[in-house]
Amino acid sequence: MQEYIPVVKDISLYREIAKNLVNPLELPREAISNSMDAECKNINIEVCRNSKGIFCIEIEDDGCGMDRDNINSFFNLGDSRKDVRSIGEKGLGTKIFFKSKRIIVETQRENKRLRAEMIEPWQKLSNNMIPSYTIEEITTQTGRNGTIVIIEGYNMDNPEKTFNFDTLKDYILWFTAGGSFKTLFATFKELNNYVKNMQVAPRIFINDKINNIKEEIAGTHQFFPPQENPPMDINEKVYKRSVNYCRHFGPYHRSTNINGEYVSFQMYGTVSGYNCRRSVCKLKPNERLKGRFGLYLAKDFIAFSKKSNLISDPNYHHFHILVNSQNFELTADRNNISNEDDPKIKWVLDSVKKIISDDIMPITENVYFKMRREEEELSYIIEKNLLLNNRLKQFVELRDLNIDGIPIVKVPDNEAQAIILLTAILSNDKYKKNINGIESIAHYSHQSTTDLICLDSKGKAKLVEVEYLLSNIFKHEHPYKTFDYIICWKIDMEVNERRKLVDGVELKLIKDNNLWYLKYGVEKIIPIIVLFDVVKEIEKKDLEIQCII
Repeated sequence: MQEYIPVVKDISLYREIAKNLVNPLELPREAISNSMDAECKNINIEVCRNSKGIFCIEIEDDGCGMDRDNINSFFNLGDSRKDVRSIGEKGLGTKIFFKSKRIIVETQRENKRLRAEMIEPWQKLSNNMIPSYTIEEITTQTGRNGTIVIIEGYNMDNPEKTFNFDTLKDYILWFTAGGSFKTLFATFKELNNYVKNMQVAPRIFINDKINNIKEEIAGTHQFFPPQENPPMDINEKVYKRSVNYCRHFGPYHRSTNINGEYVSFQMYGTVSGYNCRRSVCKLKPNERLKGRFGLYLAKDFIAFSKKSNLISDPNYHHFHILVNSQNFELTADRNNISNEDDPKIKWVLDSVKKIISDDIMPITENVYFKMRREEEELSYIIEKNLLLNNRLKQFVELRDLNIDGIPIVKVPDNEAQAIILLTAILSNDKYKKNINGIESIAHYSHQSTTDLICLDSKGKAKLVEVEYLLSNIFKHEHPYKTFDYIICWKIDMEVNERRKLVDGVELKLIKDNNLWYLKYGVEKIIPIIVLFDVVKEIEKKDLEIQCII
């Protein structure tokens, strides 16, 4: 066994790079990238807690394995031995492994099996020390070429919330080489000069031993299959067909030369309904489809950053589009472009916009969004008809007024009906005397703080607020000084009950000689005209007259 010290010029830089890789899921992302560069066919990912209760994540592949120099490169900083067609190149990504209690690498290549181990890397880095590691040769295992990386005690709270089957599966298929979309462009031979194994997609096995879930997943990015004549969703209220619509666009491959340098990008995607989008992702708690979908930039055919502003339509989240360019230069964490101002990148982004505006949007507008608009219109008509039918049903169930001489046949069931009833009574000379203090209506507004400006018998203006139920005066935003009278259909409060208006003024409900008032101390008394009582009085008098006749 031999001990090694990683090669690094500045220990603080080493620590900062590991620290700045803040998304724990970048750990399997980097491991899968390394496995793909090793030309593996199968990748096994296992999460568990060991006999000591320590959380472990293990990534195993059947690739070409590593020799001693490759292991040293794995632990060194910025010492990548990959060729230009490999994923990454900077040798920085795997430093996320260092945020742990122990790293074990076991690898077999050309009938030699090596085991490397680094103990307490994060603790030592935190103490400004470079953690060492050992390499020893162990017994070869027949037919077990490849590499196993085991990370024990990753430095985070509740690792099971992140490293569980559902989250791992979703992240792998969306943001790692295990969800690459390069196979869609395998027929473009020139791309083989820039990306390795264009036609290869690995088999990926996830074994979540903590939740006892094990499954093989496809090693390619998941787009919902084309479905341009979608079936009906009987459970959907509005978008019954478009919710299942899916149209594919691409593959688009464009290339040019800028300042003597080859520049290219590849683009593929879909526009689709809710059901289609929902079926190809596992949303995190509080995550919405609007936050997940849109247009993503990619390098090595791995999505790294959403760039939805390339789609001018506000419904950008109905699109699931990936744009790859090997000309993108990425930050150390592979989450952002570092050369966006480069003329090459400007050409890529401008070309993408043109494809979207000239090719994709016209088709989308004329088919998918048209289908949605038609469904919205149909739903609107159905909803209006349903409301009308319900209204007719409710109308039949309302009690008759039985008052001769006014054109109202049913009792009110809302504020507007109360105003109409008031107007009908005031227009009848026989009945208007039952509305004490109000002679006529001068003006009505549904937008003003007060509903009515009425006139008394002396022609003096009175502010009148109309409510279906009296208690609504306290629920709606009516300040104390905005009404002189209240007209309501019914009283739904108790005598002597106190309630506050929106401005904090407290009013007390009183009843005196069968008349109702809201009282504010000794300062003001607000008369309440209760139309229910008015109607009862009119019906009583009409009945007495009929009996006399």
